[in-house]
Amino acid sequence: MLPRLRPQRVACFANKRVLSSKLFLNNRHLETGSNASSNAEDMSLLLRFAMAAGAATCLNNCLDDLRHSTQLEASQSLEKALEENDETTAVVNWSGTHSIEVPNKHYYEPQTVQELEQIIAKCHEEGQVVRPVGSALSPNAISFQERGMVSMANLDRILKIDKESMTVTVEAGARVSQVIDALREHDLTLPNLASIAEQQMGGFTQIGAHGTGAAIAPVDHYVTRLKLVTPARGTVELSEKDGEIFHLAKVGLGCLGVVSEVTMKVVPAHNLLEHTFVITRSEAKEKLRVLLKTHKHIRYMWIPYQDAVVVVTNDEEDENSTRLVEISKQNKDGVDAFKPLRDLLLELSKDEKEPLTEDDLIGKGFGELRDSLLSFHPLRGNHVKTVNQAEAEFWKLNQGYQIRPSDELLQFDCGGQQWVFEVCFPTGTYDDNAGHDMQFMETLLDKIESGMIPAHAPIEQRWSAGSASLMSPAHGPDEGLHCWVGIILYLPTDDELEREQITNTFKGQYCDLAREVGSPFGAVSHWGKLEMPTTGEHFLKLRQMLSSRYPLEKFNAARLYYDPKNILGNDLLNTVLGNPK
Repeated sequence: MLPRLRPQRVACFANKRVLSSKLFLNNRHLETGSNASSNAEDMSLLLRFAMAAGAATCLNNCLDDLRHSTQLEASQSLEKALEENDETTAVVNWSGTHSIEVPNKHYYEPQTVQELEQIIAKCHEEGQVVRPVGSALSPNAISFQERGMVSMANLDRILKIDKESMTVTVEAGARVSQVIDALREHDLTLPNLASIAEQQMGGFTQIGAHGTGAAIAPVDHYVTRLKLVTPARGTVELSEKDGEIFHLAKVGLGCLGVVSEVTMKVVPAHNLLEHTFVITRSEAKEKLRVLLKTHKHIRYMWIPYQDAVVVVTNDEEDENSTRLVEISKQNKDGVDAFKPLRDLLLELSKDEKEPLTEDDLIGKGFGELRDSLLSFHPLRGNHVKTVNQAEAEFWKLNQGYQIRPSDELLQFDCGGQQWVFEVCFPTGTYDDNAGHDMQFMETLLDKIESGMIPAHAPIEQRWSAGSASLMSPAHGPDEGLHCWVGIILYLPTDDELEREQITNTFKGQYCDLAREVGSPFGAVSHWGKLEMPTTGEHFLKLRQMLSSRYPLEKFNAARLYYDPKNILGNDLLNTVLGNPK
């Protein structure tokens, strides 16, 4: 069957009840109801941004549009859930890989911090589980707890922008994009960003989000003060003067208390010159040390089965930047970077009952074309190799420069619905890279290609400095150098059996390989991408690795002190961390 061409697949954080009367879309307020677009793509975007704001759609009002749309795969299951039980809230994470239903009586949406304090106190008294949730962006749904959740969406005020101390104080439900917009008016911005700006500030810091840059720490490192609403100790305020407990709480995973307020360092707003170029694998290895020290931000995108590494660098704009952009525009004039992708898609579809035509592909973006190409045979190594070749050609035609504000360039499209796993490990210091980053990649690619693993592109590699947060995967001294590597398998099909096969391949063969390759380097997972252990052996190895990298005894002691009834945990965290004690 011919794969459908569609906009990027999105997941919705949809509620069976009305959580908010407004949705956020491209910084414009769109009223729900009669003013909501009936266009399927607009509806998809509305739901996506509703999720990101923690707002919600009146799903009952949207389902008529969604029934005729293939944009949101979660819609059918959510509709079924509506019909079966009107007493629950259905929650699906951003990547559409996890979903739960929470009883409405245990799904809380405080409007004020005082309400939040009352909810947490009452739940503690009754022993009622209540896990904090932000924008539900984590691929592993680390915020999910089917027995009870508290949404921070309504606690989203920007409380103070202090240009003298160069800090911003916000309620934890404020989205990163909101904070950036507020800071822009003062010619300020955040010191680091992850790829998605629709995270809420609480989750953004508690999960240890990171960007890239050898001298730039993960975002939690820049937190200077936290307010936590704890079950047993009420509201506590922590800062540097509180020492170790503060550094435990900065990446607290929502386990020590519900973050209600965050103060974070800011930096002057600035434009970045972004350079995208393609080099060979040998060049990527040879040039890495120089590139890491030359550029403020850098990431590698490795393309399995291809001798092509896409390099993206970002540096502050200078007097030569405009000239480089103009030359780049001239070089790209008339170049059709999408042609290799479209040509391959037309070739693959020619034997179908209704082959695609050039007209069918007009306006289709990179992610849509890649999803459609992969959907023919997403788990066949040879097919994935062919698709990756077309992707490499796309990037070779798409090399060049651009200038934009830092908060725009440091965010990027993460692609369609997907499984993703990311590990972090130390690789020496800024001044003396130990080479673990390249050893990891060489071994991983060799095993992928010798085993014909259907590794979708890209395998993304980023770097960061050390973080003072004790539970950060990049914990270490400021001069420490840490490498982050993310693998991915897209879910480009609607066929449930095929989706299950992709999931099993990813969680089994592919993730097992990444863990095996990373083990000698002490690699641990990004907290937002750590999935439940699948075997007893996996569990034992995971606990051993976590115990060697993190102060788990101290963290669990802090959990016991602030949350002795463990109402803030969930199955994943209780399994990998152990119970508070």
